[in-house]
Amino acid sequence: MLADQDLELHGYAIVKETRRTGPTVYKILERLSAMGWLEARWEDRADEPNRPRRRFYRLTTDGRVEAAALLAQRRPVRPSASPRPALGHGQ
Repeated sequence: MLADQDLELHGYAIVKETRRTGPTVYKILERLSAMGWLEARWEDRADEPNRPRRRFYRLTTDGRVEAAALLAQRRPVRPSASPRPALGHGQ
């Protein structure tokens, strides 16, 4: 969702992508929505007659900033290692 600001995902797609249980994902989605990190909308009508409407989620501007900062904090960029001289050369 960070890579594409227009990307909307429905809850079940997020469940599949994250490989977490539905109750876990939906609880987190509700929390993020309450914090203002996500916008949620119901689709107008289901494409298939016997399928319920889906709820789609998209990161808000604040959500995008906060999520990027959180990921940077949890996944720090490691400095690139300086190249080592090959063994037997210059030693």
